[in-house]
Amino acid sequence: MSTNQVAQDTALAFVKASPAIGVAATGATGAVDWSSVAYMLTALYMVLQIVLLVPKYRQMLRDWKGKL
Repeated sequence: MSTNQVAQDTALAFVKASPAIGVAATGATGAVDWSSVAYMLTALYMVLQIVLLVPKYRQMLRDWKGKL
């Protein structure tokens, strides 16, 4: 294996590991409260799911009312 290939493999491994290193570093130093981030993303996901389901259930309600 050439020196250039080793350097490329090392750089690629560092790039792949950098998000995990960043999260661990910010969590350990207290720079980011990741539990709050997870809570906010979960709340956003739930709101988006509700918004996406409203048209489906609105149509189902119209169909149900039409059968009465």
